[in-house]
Amino acid sequence: MLWFILVSVAAIVGVSVLAGRAISKPRGKQMTNTEKMTAFKASGAMQHRKSNRN
Repeated sequence: MLWFILVSVAAIVGVSVLAGRAISKPRGKQMTNTEKMTAFKASGAMQHRKSNRN
């Protein structure tokens, strides 16, 4: 009975670790800092900034 519990716990932990690694993998190409700032400004998130006023 004890072995069954230990094997079950090890299996659950293993599956959880594999799922976590699969979820946290980077997706596609990472954006450069310039691309990030351009997207950030284009989204309208920085309207209060003096440099973005018309």
